[in-house]
Amino acid sequence: MGPGSDPFAADGEWLKTALHTHTSVTDGELEPRAVAEHYEWAGYDVLTITDHWTLTYLPSTEHLLVITGAELAVDPLGPGRYTEILAIGIDDIPGDPGGDRSYWERIDNYDFKTFPDLTTAAAHITGQGGAAFVAHPYWSGLTPEVILQTEGLTGIELFNASSHRENGRGDSSYIWDLTLEAGMSLSAIATDDSHYPLFDIGDAWTMVRAAERTREAVLDALLRHRTYASNGPVLHDVTRDGDAIEVRCSPSASVVLHSRYQEGWAVRDDHRGRQESARILERDDRGSIVRASFQPPIEDLPFVRVVATDGEGRSAWTNPL
Repeated sequence: MGPGSDPFAADGEWLKTALHTHTSVTDGELEPRAVAEHYEWAGYDVLTITDHWTLTYLPSTEHLLVITGAELAVDPLGPGRYTEILAIGIDDIPGDPGGDRSYWERIDNYDFKTFPDLTTAAAHITGQGGAAFVAHPYWSGLTPEVILQTEGLTGIELFNASSHRENGRGDSSYIWDLTLEAGMSLSAIATDDSHYPLFDIGDAWTMVRAAERTREAVLDALLRHRTYASNGPVLHDVTRDGDAIEVRCSPSASVVLHSRYQEGWAVRDDHRGRQESARILERDDRGSIVRASFQPPIEDLPFVRVVATDGEGRSAWTNPL
């Protein structure tokens, strides 16, 4: 995390956000208001409807802040290998994004178009004050080089629950790590990518530390990387003081400090695994980890990030500390 980007030290409140959802306006099952009602019922604070190449406007409610967005695309790497990008907090989609028109077509209820590349797409998004996240890179078959050659990205969609459910390609941690190792400053989000809200809401989310419940504050927090991603666990606090890191979390089977290639340290509730420079500080009544500390030599590493995983295999991921 860069200066001022530590979400656990920032003023404000944690907001549970859904940043990748679809409605019947493009290829979802329910109309926009029904999607919003489902997310509000599920306890979310913020909803972004990211219909394909479409801005779906919906008023906020007393309990749910709705932010406009869209899922856009760029020219494919090869047949069927489309690269998509989430545009959070935009108010304009170009009629001609400049991509190869041979790839444009009518799909479901929308006109599919492409930008020529991710840098052009990201510039269009961030130029409006929006946040730009590469969508489901593992599911899309992206190579790290595609992201490494891109400028202007806010981050990547680290975990996509729809991709995980459909074919097990929802977790893009490896691609994220390679970009971090190369020196890119990218944050991570986790999403439902909901299309069928009767069974695909509430599987993954992004916690955003916002100064207030407004569009401007949420976008500011996303752009400052004041977030963590989860498909289950809660991170109550993560602090770093030089080489020392302490984590407080909901009951977890493991807490791991990740870095480049073989560098990493872990604590497990069964005491198995590499645990030098790592300690369990507190357990709950069932023996699960709720507080852990790490103090390895990390000052010369390109990044470190924390992953807490519960007994059901669900995880919470910090951005680089």
